[in-house]
Parts: sequence; structure tokens; C-alpha cells
Amino acid sequence: RAERFVAAAQAILAHVPDPVLLVGADGFVQEANAAGWALLPGLRLGQPLAFALRAPDILDAVTRATPGVSTQAEYRQGGPAERVFAVEIIGLPASGVTSPSVMLFFRDLTEARRLERMRVDFVANVSHELRTPLASVVGFIETLQGSARDDATTRGRFLDIMKAQAWRMTRLIDDLLSLSRIELREHVAPDTPVDLRSVAEQMIDTLLPMARERGVAVTFDA
Repeated sequence: RAERFVAAAQAILAHVPDPVLLVGADGFVQEANAAGWALLPGLRLGQPLAFALRAPDILDAVTRATPGVSTQAEYRQGGPAERVFAVEIIGLPASGVTSPSVMLFFRDLTEARRLERMRVDFVANVSHELRTPLASVVGFIETLQGSARDDATTRGRFLDIMKAQAWRMTRLIDDLLSLSRIELREHVAPDTPVDLRSVAEQMIDTLLPMARERGVAVTFDA
């Protein structure tokens, strides 16, 4: 009967895609599924879990596990590509064929954490990028309201720059709104040539109002 129970448990674990470990109340490994063996290659049946899993919080939770009670912990697997797991430790009561044991479920949070960092970084970068064109537009408006009010040439030039900056802000906002799509797309490095002279001239035009306010002269030699 005990052998049939163990065989059934092994069959169930084999179909669970996430790492699952079964540990005795004494902390010795009783069983694991394929994902569990892959996650912790040092696992050995009949040996202490501590030999393969160096995570004091998890090992302590296993020791204190109570039947029917679930405990949460986090496990970080170091290396070139760090992985993060949410671990659920559940105490299992003794039955007619088994002694008290503890089951550990590992859920991989690596991709979710990566996307969250990407989202936070993206929002921070967009916020930073919006400051410059906004400051430029405000500077141009103040200039047009003052010294350049009657200067048709300057007014036309400034309006063109303001239009370009407004479109730049529009593109940034569109990127922010489409963040969910960006996360799902593969990031491909740009492969088209860029006219650096044109980029430099555009940035100088953008920053000239702030430069004048600070008494800074900007020259461009290409």
C-alpha cells in the first residue's frame, strides 16, 4: 500500500511544471520532481535538504512547518543570470502510509521581476526625457512673449522647434502608453544610419533658451 501511494505521488509530481520538493519532518529529502532536480542538482534522496539548498529562511520554515499551515519565503539562486523564486512551504499531516512531511513549491518570479524593473526604469527615463522638451517649449514661449514678439524670423524658427519638441513629447507619451506591447516585443538593436550633425543641431536649438538665461554661449563646429 505504501509503495502504491509513493508511486502515485511520484506520478503527480512528474506532471507539475514548477519545482516541487517533498521533505521529511527531519529535514531529509524524500522526493522531488524533474524541475526540482534541475533547480537543485545537489539534491540527494535520504540526505538533508540543507546539503543542496543554502537558504536559512526556507530551512527554518521547514523545521517549523505545521500540518495544514502554509508559509511563504523567497529564494534567490545566484550566478551570471540570477533567478528569483517564491517558495510556499506546506506541512503535510501523517497518514496511514506516510509520516509527517513538508512540501515545498517553487514559483519562478525572475521574468516578472525583470519586467517590473523594466517598467520602473522606463517610466523614470520617460519622466526625465520629458523635462528637457517641456523646459525648452516654456523657454521659447516666454521669449516669444517678450523680446522676440515682433521678430518674424525668430518667431518662425522658434515655432518650428516648438513643434518638433511637441512631437517628441507625443512620441514619448505614446511609448509610455504602449509599454505592455514593448515588453512583449523582442528588443532589436537599430541598424539604420543616423545623421549626428542634424541631431547635434537640433539639440543645440532646443537648449539655446536655457543657455542664454545662464549667459552661456554655444558654438557648433562640424
